Amino acid sequence: MKAFLLLSMLFCGPAAAQPPAGPAAHSAEDDLGPALVDLRASTRPFTLSPGADERYDTGIALMYRLEFDKAEAKFREITVMDPGSPAGYCALAALSWWRYSQNFDMESALKDVEKEFFINSDKVIALSKKMVKEGRDLDQAYFFMGSAYGLQGRWYAVQRSWFKAYSRGRKARKFLKKCVETNPAVYDAYLGLGIFDYYAATLPGALGFAAYLFAGGDRERGMEYVKVARDKGRFFRLEARIFLIEIYSRHERDFKAAFAECQDLRAQDPSNMLFRLAEIMTHIQAQDWAGVLAEAESFVGAWQVSPQRGLEQQLASVYLAAGDALIGLKRYGDAIIWLSGGIEKTGFPDKGWITYCYLRRAQAQDLAGLRETALADYRTALRRTNFWDSKKYSKAGIKEAPDYQEVMRQMTED
Repeated sequence: MKAFLLLSMLFCGPAAAQPPAGPAAHSAEDDLGPALVDLRASTRPFTLSPGADERYDTGIALMYRLEFDKAEAKFREITVMDPGSPAGYCALAALSWWRYSQNFDMESALKDVEKEFFINSDKVIALSKKMVKEGRDLDQAYFFMGSAYGLQGRWYAVQRSWFKAYSRGRKARKFLKKCVETNPAVYDAYLGLGIFDYYAATLPGALGFAAYLFAGGDRERGMEYVKVARDKGRFFRLEARIFLIEIYSRHERDFKAAFAECQDLRAQDPSNMLFRLAEIMTHIQAQDWAGVLAEAESFVGAWQVSPQRGLEQQLASVYLAAGDALIGLKRYGDAIIWLSGGIEKTGFPDKGWITYCYLRRAQAQDLAGLRETALADYRTALRRTNFWDSKKYSKAGIKEAPDYQEVMRQMTED
Protein backbone atom coordinates (compact mmCIF):
# COMPACT_ATOMS: atom_id res chain seq x y z
CA MET A 1 0.00 0.00 0.00
CA LYS A 2 1.27 3.45 -0.84
CA ALA A 3 2.43 5.38 2.23
CA PHE A 4 -0.01 7.84 3.77
CA LEU A 5 0.67 11.38 2.56
CA LEU A 6 0.29 12.49 6.13
CA LEU A 7 4.09 12.52 6.10
CA SER A 8 4.51 14.55 2.93
CA MET A 9 7.97 15.94 2.28
CA LEU A 10 8.82 19.60 2.80
CA PHE A 11 10.61 20.16 -0.50
CA CYS A 12 9.64 17.05 -2.48
CA GLY A 13 6.27 15.64 -3.47
CA PRO A 14 4.79 12.13 -3.43
CA ALA A 15 7.32 9.50 -4.41
CA ALA A 16 5.11 8.13 -7.16
CA ALA A 17 5.43 11.34 -9.16
CA GLN A 18 8.40 12.46 -11.22
CA PRO A 19 9.32 15.94 -12.45
CA PRO A 20 10.23 16.63 -16.06
CA ALA A 21 13.82 16.36 -17.20
CA GLY A 22 15.87 19.45 -17.86
CA PRO A 23 18.59 21.58 -16.27
CA ALA A 24 17.97 24.20 -13.62
CA ALA A 25 20.32 27.05 -12.98
CA HIS A 26 22.15 27.46 -9.67
CA SER A 27 23.66 30.61 -8.27
CA ALA A 28 26.65 30.67 -5.95
CA GLU A 29 24.56 31.56 -2.92
CA ASP A 30 22.30 28.57 -3.55
CA ASP A 31 25.10 26.00 -3.67
CA LEU A 32 24.47 23.05 -1.43
CA GLY A 33 26.73 22.62 1.54
CA PRO A 34 26.64 22.95 5.30
CA ALA A 35 25.34 26.09 6.90
CA LEU A 36 28.34 28.24 7.80
CA VAL A 37 27.56 28.69 11.47
CA ASP A 38 29.56 31.45 13.18
CA LEU A 39 29.70 30.74 16.90
CA ARG A 40 30.26 34.47 17.46
CA ALA A 41 26.87 35.20 15.91
CA SER A 42 23.82 35.89 18.01
CA THR A 43 22.61 32.89 20.00
CA ARG A 44 19.53 34.40 21.59
CA PRO A 45 16.67 31.96 22.25
CA PHE A 46 14.02 31.61 19.57
CA THR A 47 11.09 33.45 21.16
CA LEU A 48 8.29 35.54 19.70
CA SER A 49 6.55 38.57 21.14
CA PRO A 50 5.08 38.47 24.70
CA GLY A 51 2.05 36.18 24.73
CA ALA A 52 2.68 34.86 21.23
CA ASP A 53 4.80 31.87 22.30
CA GLU A 54 2.06 30.42 24.47
CA ARG A 55 -0.54 30.85 21.73
CA TYR A 56 1.84 29.30 19.16
CA ASP A 57 2.42 26.28 21.40
CA THR A 58 -1.30 25.83 22.10
CA GLY A 59 -2.22 26.31 18.44
CA ILE A 60 0.33 23.75 17.26
CA ALA A 61 -0.93 21.20 19.79
CA LEU A 62 -4.50 21.78 18.59
CA MET A 63 -3.38 21.52 14.97
CA TYR A 64 -1.81 18.11 15.58
CA ARG A 65 -5.08 17.02 17.18
CA LEU A 66 -6.82 18.21 13.98
CA GLU A 67 -8.86 20.76 15.94
CA PHE A 68 -8.33 23.23 13.16
CA ASP A 69 -10.89 25.89 14.08
CA LYS A 70 -9.50 26.19 17.62
CA ALA A 71 -5.94 26.30 16.28
CA GLU A 72 -6.89 29.00 13.78
CA ALA A 73 -8.35 31.14 16.56
CA LYS A 74 -5.04 30.96 18.47
CA PHE A 75 -2.96 31.80 15.41
CA ARG A 76 -5.20 34.74 14.48
CA GLU A 77 -4.77 36.12 17.98
CA ILE A 78 -1.03 36.32 17.24
CA THR A 79 -1.65 38.35 14.07
CA VAL A 80 -3.79 40.79 16.07
CA MET A 81 -1.25 41.08 18.90
CA ASP A 82 1.67 41.70 16.54
CA PRO A 83 0.45 42.54 13.02
CA GLY A 84 3.97 43.37 11.86
CA SER A 85 5.29 39.90 12.66
CA PRO A 86 5.14 37.04 10.14
CA ALA A 87 4.77 34.45 12.94
CA GLY A 88 0.99 34.24 13.07
CA TYR A 89 0.62 34.22 9.30
CA CYS A 90 3.22 31.46 9.00
CA ALA A 91 1.23 29.39 11.49
CA LEU A 92 -1.95 30.01 9.49
CA ALA A 93 -0.21 28.89 6.29
CA ALA A 94 0.97 25.71 8.03
CA LEU A 95 -2.58 25.17 9.25
CA SER A 96 -3.85 25.36 5.68
CA TRP A 97 -1.30 22.68 4.76
CA TRP A 98 -2.65 20.43 7.50
CA ARG A 99 -6.22 21.04 6.35
CA TYR A 100 -5.05 20.01 2.90
CA SER A 101 -3.32 16.90 4.24
CA GLN A 102 -6.63 15.62 5.56
CA ASN A 103 -8.31 15.96 2.16
CA PHE A 104 -5.57 15.37 -0.40
CA ASP A 105 -7.61 12.42 -1.70
CA MET A 106 -10.44 14.75 -2.80
CA GLU A 107 -8.61 17.79 -4.20
CA SER A 108 -11.67 19.37 -5.81
CA ALA A 109 -12.83 20.37 -2.31
CA LEU A 110 -9.63 22.30 -1.55
CA LYS A 111 -9.81 25.48 -3.63
CA ASP A 112 -10.69 27.71 -0.67
CA VAL A 113 -7.94 26.13 1.43
CA GLU A 114 -5.43 26.73 -1.36
CA LYS A 115 -6.44 30.38 -1.68
CA GLU A 116 -6.07 30.92 2.08
CA PHE A 117 -2.70 29.16 2.04
CA PHE A 118 -1.16 31.44 -0.56
CA ILE A 119 -2.64 34.60 0.97
CA ASN A 120 -0.97 33.79 4.29
CA SER A 121 2.33 32.43 2.96
CA ASP A 122 2.75 35.45 0.67
CA LYS A 123 2.01 37.69 3.66
CA VAL A 124 4.79 35.92 5.59
CA ILE A 125 7.26 36.59 2.79
CA ALA A 126 6.24 40.27 2.47
CA LEU A 127 6.50 40.94 6.22
CA SER A 128 9.82 39.08 6.43
CA LYS A 129 11.29 41.11 3.57
CA LYS A 130 10.20 44.27 5.37
CA MET A 131 12.01 43.09 8.52
CA VAL A 132 15.18 42.44 6.51
CA LYS A 133 14.98 45.87 4.89
CA GLU A 134 14.66 47.45 8.35
CA GLY A 135 17.44 45.28 9.78
CA ARG A 136 15.05 44.04 12.47
CA ASP A 137 15.22 40.55 14.04
CA LEU A 138 17.05 39.12 11.06
CA ASP A 139 17.16 35.57 12.43
CA GLN A 140 13.36 35.46 12.66
CA ALA A 141 12.92 37.25 9.34
CA TYR A 142 15.07 34.66 7.54
CA PHE A 143 13.45 31.79 9.44
CA PHE A 144 9.88 32.70 8.57
CA MET A 145 10.75 33.62 4.98
CA GLY A 146 12.50 30.28 4.51
CA SER A 147 9.63 28.42 6.15
CA ALA A 148 7.05 30.12 3.92
CA TYR A 149 8.99 29.33 0.75
CA GLY A 150 9.39 25.75 1.96
CA LEU A 151 5.65 25.38 2.49
CA GLN A 152 4.98 26.76 -0.98
CA GLY A 153 7.51 24.35 -2.41
CA ARG A 154 5.74 21.46 -0.74
CA TRP A 155 2.37 22.67 -2.07
CA TYR A 156 3.62 22.97 -5.66
CA ALA A 157 5.34 19.59 -5.47
CA VAL A 158 2.11 17.84 -4.50
CA GLN A 159 0.52 19.57 -7.50
CA ARG A 160 3.46 18.28 -9.59
CA SER A 161 4.41 21.83 -10.57
CA TRP A 162 8.05 20.79 -10.37
CA PHE A 163 9.91 23.93 -11.41
CA LYS A 164 7.84 26.09 -9.05
CA ALA A 165 8.48 23.53 -6.33
CA TYR A 166 12.19 23.60 -7.06
CA SER A 167 12.46 27.39 -7.09
CA ARG A 168 10.58 27.71 -3.78
CA GLY A 169 12.64 24.93 -2.22
CA ARG A 170 15.90 26.57 -3.30
CA LYS A 171 14.82 29.91 -1.81
CA ALA A 172 13.72 28.16 1.37
CA ARG A 173 17.14 26.61 1.84
CA LYS A 174 18.88 29.90 1.07
CA PHE A 175 17.02 31.82 3.78
CA LEU A 176 17.14 29.02 6.35
CA LYS A 177 20.91 28.93 5.90
CA LYS A 178 21.02 32.68 6.48
CA CYS A 179 18.89 32.20 9.58
CA VAL A 180 21.22 29.75 11.34
CA GLU A 181 24.29 31.67 10.21
CA THR A 182 22.75 34.74 11.87
CA ASN A 183 21.64 32.85 14.97
CA PRO A 184 22.66 29.18 15.37
CA ALA A 185 20.17 28.85 18.24
CA VAL A 186 17.15 28.91 15.90
CA TYR A 187 17.14 25.12 15.95
CA ASP A 188 13.78 24.82 14.18
CA ALA A 189 15.47 26.06 11.00
CA TYR A 190 17.56 22.90 10.89
CA LEU A 191 14.44 20.89 10.07
CA GLY A 192 14.02 22.48 6.64
CA LEU A 193 17.76 22.38 6.01
CA GLY A 194 17.90 18.72 6.97
CA ILE A 195 14.93 17.71 4.87
CA PHE A 196 16.36 19.43 1.80
CA ASP A 197 19.79 17.87 2.35
CA TYR A 198 18.43 14.38 2.93
CA TYR A 199 15.95 14.22 0.06
CA ALA A 200 18.22 16.05 -2.38
CA ALA A 201 20.81 13.34 -1.70
CA THR A 202 18.47 10.32 -1.79
CA LEU A 203 15.60 10.93 -4.18
CA PRO A 204 17.31 11.75 -7.49
CA GLY A 205 18.84 8.28 -7.87
CA ALA A 206 15.72 6.51 -6.68
CA LEU A 207 13.25 8.43 -8.81
CA GLY A 208 15.26 9.40 -11.88
CA PHE A 209 15.08 13.12 -11.26
CA ALA A 210 16.84 15.37 -13.74
CA ALA A 211 20.51 15.71 -12.87
CA TYR A 212 20.24 19.39 -11.99
CA LEU A 213 16.83 19.32 -10.31
CA PHE A 214 17.07 18.80 -6.55
CA ALA A 215 20.66 17.67 -7.13
CA GLY A 216 23.30 17.40 -4.43
CA GLY A 217 22.61 17.24 -0.73
CA ASP A 218 24.13 15.18 2.02
CA ARG A 219 22.26 12.21 3.45
CA GLU A 220 24.03 11.96 6.81
CA ARG A 221 24.11 15.69 7.40
CA GLY A 222 20.43 15.89 6.55
CA MET A 223 19.53 13.31 9.17
CA GLU A 224 21.68 15.05 11.78
CA TYR A 225 20.02 18.39 11.07
CA VAL A 226 16.54 16.86 11.46
CA LYS A 227 17.65 15.34 14.77
CA VAL A 228 18.85 18.76 15.94
CA ALA A 229 15.35 20.13 15.30
CA ARG A 230 13.81 17.14 17.08
CA ASP A 231 16.01 17.49 20.15
CA LYS A 232 16.41 21.27 20.44
CA GLY A 233 13.68 22.88 18.36
CA ARG A 234 11.25 25.34 19.88
CA PHE A 235 8.14 24.81 17.76
CA PHE A 236 8.90 21.99 15.26
CA ARG A 237 10.00 19.07 17.45
CA LEU A 238 6.95 16.95 16.66
CA GLU A 239 7.17 17.63 12.93
CA ALA A 240 10.86 16.68 13.00
CA ARG A 241 9.98 13.38 14.65
CA ILE A 242 7.31 12.72 12.02
CA PHE A 243 9.87 13.26 9.26
CA LEU A 244 12.31 10.91 10.98
CA ILE A 245 9.64 8.20 11.00
CA GLU A 246 9.22 8.76 7.25
CA ILE A 247 12.97 8.70 6.66
CA TYR A 248 13.66 5.60 8.75
CA SER A 249 10.72 3.55 7.50
CA ARG A 250 10.45 4.51 3.86
CA HIS A 251 14.02 5.25 2.86
CA GLU A 252 16.49 3.86 5.39
CA ARG A 253 14.40 0.71 6.05
CA ASP A 254 15.53 0.94 9.68
CA PHE A 255 12.27 -0.16 11.24
CA LYS A 256 13.68 -0.50 14.74
CA ALA A 257 14.55 3.20 14.70
CA ALA A 258 11.22 4.08 13.06
CA PHE A 259 9.19 2.26 15.71
CA ALA A 260 11.24 3.92 18.46
CA GLU A 261 10.32 7.32 17.00
CA CYS A 262 6.68 6.21 16.78
CA GLN A 263 6.66 5.33 20.46
CA ASP A 264 8.23 8.65 21.39
CA LEU A 265 5.73 10.48 19.21
CA ARG A 266 2.77 8.77 20.87
CA ALA A 267 4.24 9.51 24.29
CA GLN A 268 4.01 13.25 23.53
CA ASP A 269 0.20 13.02 23.53
CA PRO A 270 -1.05 9.47 24.27
CA SER A 271 -4.67 10.36 23.52
CA ASN A 272 -3.90 11.74 20.05
CA MET A 273 -5.05 9.08 17.61
CA LEU A 274 -3.39 10.85 14.67
CA PHE A 275 -0.02 9.72 16.00
CA ARG A 276 -1.21 6.11 15.90
CA LEU A 277 -1.58 6.40 12.13
CA ALA A 278 2.18 6.91 11.89
CA GLU A 279 2.71 3.56 13.59
CA ILE A 280 0.24 1.83 11.26
CA MET A 281 2.11 3.35 8.31
CA THR A 282 5.41 2.06 9.64
CA HIS A 283 4.06 -1.48 9.90
CA ILE A 284 2.85 -1.13 6.29
CA GLN A 285 6.29 -0.04 5.13
CA ALA A 286 7.80 -3.04 6.96
CA GLN A 287 5.17 -5.31 5.32
CA ASP A 288 4.42 -6.55 8.81
CA TRP A 289 0.85 -7.54 8.01
CA ALA A 290 0.15 -9.03 11.43
CA GLY A 291 1.35 -5.78 13.00
CA VAL A 292 -0.79 -3.67 10.65
CA LEU A 293 -3.85 -5.73 11.52
CA ALA A 294 -3.22 -5.56 15.27
CA GLU A 295 -2.74 -1.79 15.21
CA ALA A 296 -5.79 -1.26 12.98
CA GLU A 297 -7.96 -3.38 15.28
CA SER A 298 -6.66 -1.46 18.29
CA PHE A 299 -7.26 1.87 16.55
CA VAL A 300 -10.87 1.05 15.62
CA GLY A 301 -11.54 -0.28 19.12
CA ALA A 302 -10.24 2.93 20.70
CA TRP A 303 -12.18 4.97 18.15
CA GLN A 304 -15.45 3.28 19.09
CA VAL A 305 -14.88 4.20 22.73
CA SER A 306 -13.71 7.78 22.15
CA PRO A 307 -13.58 9.10 18.55
CA GLN A 308 -11.22 12.01 17.88
CA ARG A 309 -13.01 14.81 16.12
CA GLY A 310 -11.25 15.82 12.90
CA LEU A 311 -9.75 12.40 12.26
CA GLU A 312 -12.99 10.83 11.06
CA GLN A 313 -12.07 11.68 7.47
CA GLN A 314 -9.09 9.31 7.71
CA LEU A 315 -10.99 6.41 9.29
CA ALA A 316 -11.47 4.64 5.95
CA SER A 317 -7.67 4.54 5.57
CA VAL A 318 -7.48 2.40 8.72
CA TYR A 319 -10.08 -0.04 7.36
CA LEU A 320 -8.15 -0.11 4.09
CA ALA A 321 -4.90 -0.85 5.95
CA ALA A 322 -6.56 -3.75 7.76
CA GLY A 323 -8.00 -5.04 4.49
CA ASP A 324 -4.58 -4.90 2.85
CA ALA A 325 -3.04 -6.71 5.81
CA LEU A 326 -5.62 -9.48 5.62
CA ILE A 327 -4.99 -9.89 1.88
CA GLY A 328 -1.29 -10.12 2.68
CA LEU A 329 -2.15 -12.86 5.20
CA LYS A 330 -4.40 -14.57 2.56
CA ARG A 331 -7.48 -14.16 4.75
CA TYR A 332 -9.65 -12.96 1.90
CA GLY A 333 -13.05 -13.34 3.57
CA ASP A 334 -11.96 -11.23 6.55
CA ALA A 335 -10.43 -8.69 4.16
CA ILE A 336 -13.78 -8.31 2.41
CA ILE A 337 -15.47 -7.62 5.76
CA TRP A 338 -12.97 -4.91 6.75
CA LEU A 339 -13.01 -3.25 3.33
CA SER A 340 -16.81 -3.22 3.42
CA GLY A 341 -16.51 -1.46 6.78
CA GLY A 342 -14.32 1.19 5.16
CA ILE A 343 -17.04 1.81 2.58
CA GLU A 344 -20.04 1.71 4.91
CA LYS A 345 -18.92 3.06 8.29
CA THR A 346 -16.88 6.17 7.64
CA GLY A 347 -19.42 8.75 6.46
CA PHE A 348 -17.31 10.46 3.76
CA PRO A 349 -18.31 8.74 0.50
CA ASP A 350 -16.27 11.02 -1.80
CA LYS A 351 -12.90 10.22 -0.22
CA GLY A 352 -10.22 8.52 -2.28
CA TRP A 353 -9.80 6.00 0.54
CA ILE A 354 -13.31 4.74 -0.28
CA THR A 355 -12.35 4.32 -3.93
CA TYR A 356 -9.45 2.13 -2.86
CA CYS A 357 -11.66 0.13 -0.52
CA TYR A 358 -13.84 -0.72 -3.54
CA LEU A 359 -10.80 -1.61 -5.65
CA ARG A 360 -9.15 -3.70 -2.96
CA ARG A 361 -12.43 -5.44 -2.07
CA ALA A 362 -12.79 -6.38 -5.74
CA GLN A 363 -9.29 -7.86 -5.68
CA ALA A 364 -10.00 -9.76 -2.45
CA GLN A 365 -13.17 -11.14 -4.02
CA ASP A 366 -11.23 -12.24 -7.10
CA LEU A 367 -8.66 -13.98 -4.91
CA ALA A 368 -11.54 -15.69 -3.09
CA GLY A 369 -13.03 -16.88 -6.41
CA LEU A 370 -15.97 -14.44 -6.36
CA ARG A 371 -15.55 -13.05 -9.86
CA GLU A 372 -19.04 -11.64 -10.44
CA THR A 373 -19.14 -9.59 -7.24
CA ALA A 374 -15.55 -8.51 -7.93
CA LEU A 375 -16.56 -7.14 -11.33
CA ALA A 376 -19.27 -5.00 -9.72
CA ASP A 377 -16.72 -3.41 -7.38
CA TYR A 378 -14.20 -2.83 -10.15
CA ARG A 379 -16.87 -0.99 -12.13
CA THR A 380 -17.82 1.11 -9.09
CA ALA A 381 -14.18 2.06 -8.52
CA LEU A 382 -13.82 2.89 -12.22
CA ARG A 383 -16.76 5.31 -12.10
CA ARG A 384 -15.25 7.22 -9.19
CA THR A 385 -12.64 10.00 -9.33
CA ASN A 386 -9.18 8.57 -10.01
CA PHE A 387 -7.00 8.17 -6.92
CA TRP A 388 -3.57 6.50 -6.91
CA ASP A 389 -4.11 4.87 -10.33
CA SER A 390 -7.45 3.43 -9.25
CA LYS A 391 -8.88 3.66 -12.77
CA LYS A 392 -5.84 1.92 -14.26
CA TYR A 393 -6.09 -1.01 -11.83
CA SER A 394 -9.89 -1.18 -12.08
CA LYS A 395 -9.70 -1.50 -15.86
CA ALA A 396 -7.02 -4.18 -15.52
CA GLY A 397 -9.16 -6.07 -13.00
CA ILE A 398 -12.19 -6.00 -15.30
CA LYS A 399 -10.08 -7.35 -18.13
CA GLU A 400 -8.41 -10.09 -16.08
CA ALA A 401 -8.52 -11.14 -12.43
CA PRO A 402 -5.17 -10.36 -10.74
CA ASP A 403 -3.28 -13.07 -8.90
CA TYR A 404 -1.87 -12.74 -5.38
CA GLN A 405 1.55 -11.58 -6.58
CA GLU A 406 0.04 -8.76 -8.65
CA VAL A 407 -2.15 -7.54 -5.79
CA MET A 408 0.83 -7.61 -3.44
CA ARG A 409 2.88 -5.66 -5.97
CA GLN A 410 0.22 -2.95 -6.08
CA MET A 411 -0.05 -2.90 -2.30
CA THR A 412 3.66 -2.44 -1.73
CA GLU A 413 4.61 -0.12 -4.58
CA ASP A 414 5.65 3.42 -3.72
